[in-house]
Amino acid sequence: MLELIDAQVQLYPGQRLTIEEVAQLPKNGCKYELIESELSMSPTGLEHEAIGMQLIRRLINYLDEHPIGKLYGSSAGFQLDKTTLLSPDVSFVRNEQLPDGKSPRGFAPFAPDLAIEIISPHDRLSDVAEKIERYFAHGTRLIWTLDPVRRRATVYHPDDTARTLRPDEALDGEDVLPGFTCRLSDLL
Repeated sequence: MLELIDAQVQLYPGQRLTIEEVAQLPKNGCKYELIESELSMSPTGLEHEAIGMQLIRRLINYLDEHPIGKLYGSSAGFQLDKTTLLSPDVSFVRNEQLPDGKSPRGFAPFAPDLAIEIISPHDRLSDVAEKIERYFAHGTRLIWTLDPVRRRATVYHPDDTARTLRPDEALDGEDVLPGFTCRLSDLL
């Protein structure tokens, strides 16, 4: 069992933890995820957060007009199974998936309808691909990855189709966020 003494704890990537132990970790600016009980930590940079905030602003404006679900930032955790906890940079959950239309108090015991990952320079593409598979295996309906270095986004669907967007193209909420669009050049 992980012991927190004066909020000091030794953590390292690959360390094996339970979902309950992750819930007790200090809020120290790191984003924690578990994949098959192995800890992954990824603090992000300012560009990464600025992109996420720009997208969140646009999604909030959309949801003010179309209150079909709830939006979550990079601290939200989705418990996909007993050993997997993922925390997309931005996520959306439709109202019908929320218990009584309300956000769960702790980690969500389900996958988001839309998961958005902003690719950081230190992200390994194989790790991102593994997350995409896990999201879809647990019910996610749409995934966007935004790559600021290459100035592109990729839209993924559960049927293994994907489409890469250039800066002059737009993200589309499809049937998850009907009518939502955002030009990629407004974000990257």
